Amino acid sequence: MPNLRIVTTSWDDGDENDIKLAELLHSRGLLGTFYVPAIPYRNGTTLAAADLRTFASEGFEIGAHSVSHRSLPGLNRDELWQEVGVCKQMLEHKIGSEIAMFCYPYGHYNPQVIRELQRAGYQGARTTKMLSLRTDFSPFEMPTTVQAYRHPRRNYLKNLGRARNVQGLWRYATELSRFNSWIELGKQLFEQVLQQGGIWHLYGHSWEIEELGVWPELCEMLDYVAKREGVTYTTNGQLLRSLRAEQESIRASHSNQEESGRVEVRAHGWTKENRA
Repeated sequence: MPNLRIVTTSWDDGDENDIKLAELLHSRGLLGTFYVPAIPYRNGTTLAAADLRTFASEGFEIGAHSVSHRSLPGLNRDELWQEVGVCKQMLEHKIGSEIAMFCYPYGHYNPQVIRELQRAGYQGARTTKMLSLRTDFSPFEMPTTVQAYRHPRRNYLKNLGRARNVQGLWRYATELSRFNSWIELGKQLFEQVLQQGGIWHLYGHSWEIEELGVWPELCEMLDYVAKREGVTYTTNGQLLRSLRAEQESIRASHSNQEESGRVEVRAHGWTKENRA
């Protein structure tokens, strides 16, 4: 799907600084998904139910981030249900609408976790895989492009290595490692989306942005990608739905072409028989 040019954002942990973040996004016409655990992360302050409903009314998406932010692989089925199923129910009760998306705590997941998410009724889940612009990913393994965080170069290499992304490692080593900041890297990857199509996905943690003083950098990045002609701005859930619709449209088009070909062959055969 090379013609798609999409920007989406996502923000983890449900910290009260998400309120400031939502204001920055909203003022620039940007959308995002806020992934919220049921229990406040790090014993910090968290978003109230009224805040979540306000976010939803402004076009943002609320996603689940487990009950207690535990690493999920290794939990038994009952424990997994407590973390993913109960969290979904609690958030739906708070905001009064369906929760379709999940974000893996610490980015940790395995096939058992994915099966439990599907059993709970989620439509997809976001990972912490970075430097991706791809449109062809599993709904329960949504990657990201860049994090609003001052990563040293070795962190990108570790991230790509954990994902066993050999092509990504080569690309980073030969093309992207020359960029000195996440801002430069993010802008370069966004330019690639403008030129070649793809998905540019920014994620982060507002509490981390606050603690490290990254707000000015974040504003610069948001200003750079906002209000671009030919770019679609979506939440994570909207992104999955649009990709699914595009795939179904492509399949329908191929099916129609195949059927037209069969009709043409049958018509050609009928003509030859009648000429005989």
